[in-house]
Amino acid sequence: MIAIIDRSDDAAAREVVLRAFERSFTPGQVRLLDEIAAASRAQAVVVVVAPREQDADWIEPLLRRPVKLVLLGTIGPRIAGLAGITVTPLDEPAAASAACDPAPTYGLTESAARIVYADQGLGAASPLRQRSLCRFDFTNEWNNLGYGRIGICDEVWSIAVAARPVDAGVVGELRIGPDASAGAVVTLRDLPHASVLWFARPVGPVDGADWAIVERFVADHRAAELPCRPYLRDIPHGVTAALTMRLDCDEDIASSRPLFELYRGRGLPLSVAIKTDQPDTAEHLALLADLDQAGGSILSHSVTHAPNWGGSAEAAEREARDSKAWLESRVRGLNVRYAVSPFHQNPTYVPAALARAGYDGFVGGIIANDPEYLMARGGAAPFGPAGFVSHSQACMLHGDCLLAGDDPTRIYKQAFRQAKAFGQFFGYLDHPFSPRYAYGWASEADRVAIHAAYLDFIAAECAGEATLFVNEETCLDFMRAKSTTLIDYDSTRDAFAVSQGSAAGLPLSVGWRGRIEAAADHA
Repeated sequence: MIAIIDRSDDAAAREVVLRAFERSFTPGQVRLLDEIAAASRAQAVVVVVAPREQDADWIEPLLRRPVKLVLLGTIGPRIAGLAGITVTPLDEPAAASAACDPAPTYGLTESAARIVYADQGLGAASPLRQRSLCRFDFTNEWNNLGYGRIGICDEVWSIAVAARPVDAGVVGELRIGPDASAGAVVTLRDLPHASVLWFARPVGPVDGADWAIVERFVADHRAAELPCRPYLRDIPHGVTAALTMRLDCDEDIASSRPLFELYRGRGLPLSVAIKTDQPDTAEHLALLADLDQAGGSILSHSVTHAPNWGGSAEAAEREARDSKAWLESRVRGLNVRYAVSPFHQNPTYVPAALARAGYDGFVGGIIANDPEYLMARGGAAPFGPAGFVSHSQACMLHGDCLLAGDDPTRIYKQAFRQAKAFGQFFGYLDHPFSPRYAYGWASEADRVAIHAAYLDFIAAECAGEATLFVNEETCLDFMRAKSTTLIDYDSTRDAFAVSQGSAAGLPLSVGWRGRIEAAADHA
């Protein structure tokens, strides 16, 4: 069992951390406890959010038996001693280094402060070799590498302290500028009978590919000596990469056709998310019908594309319900069950509002806002009703995000390689042209050529390997069915059972003790 004990007095931190562990290790292995004494049996893995000094009273004896301990957030001297470190507050000048300017057209920006992960040990598990505390590829909205912002201050999405290892190893180090170290912000202490992993950030790396460090620590670290608990992988078993692509039709629909023809010509399904207060023209409806017939999927993008889904739960439900009705009345046999959030904005009232309107999930997550919904793994949405899912797809392929220089798509290539190494279901997006806006593309021919080259790159990266390219509905159906899966670990037999071997018709995959196994072998 993985026990989570929250001392943060912050409902968002508790919800975010709990759901993140459930998405990886399934609700069958994760319990939120008020006190460790409330556990009915010995815990294999214990996670403490914002531990207090008096927690040292039970943590110290806990570390004398086989256990893995994850500490999240600022810690006092007694807890730090158990983690094998000393901590000091980060100063005000360091806080300024956590920010960066908006990205210019054909450029990117990154904060001076970044976390650099070690090349050996657990640090090497992170596909992100370094994580800027903030970075943008489009204005101050999009980070196409798909991770969230980390501030330097005393709040749950930030870090307030750095560490000097005494009897621990450095997993991640905070550097400011080219070389200046501000101290460790992720450390690992290996004791004779236990291991302690500490993240300076109270929510840990829930919003980035460096979440792999947590999965590997729990599932693989010291497999011959300490408890290991399996995690459910984010992609189906038997493939090395899984991906989906969509167009968000904010201002036009029919102009999607050139890209639709490119993807259809390669046998790849294209998906669209439709803002439904657009003119009801024959050309728009023909595109939707052709895309539906070709195996693409059609999602809601609201009626009016209002910020924050209209600013209230009532408005969000109305936008979701009315756009769903519009689409279903115009495409024969269509059942709209998923949405893409306008601007990827998702206040916490959105999941319940969309569920009431008949939806099963949404695509969201962006560095600019609502950090709860920028999720390393797809599945249960924080503050959402049971069975309601979200999937973060924060890679926007736009002409004005292409980089000046020899390799304009360098970041997009890095994003795909990172997702592949992380075993993450990769989603990217673009927008069809409108009379008002071409999204930085020089021409439609230029845009189609870049998309074609990107597909060629992906094919080359996966040459000789099994790859899965599906429409958005299949991707989200997989996430939804995956979220209902339970892993039940039996410590008496040192074995586990998975409640189902497949999700939405795709085989599930499990990581455990350094191996990748088919869930069906444990069903």
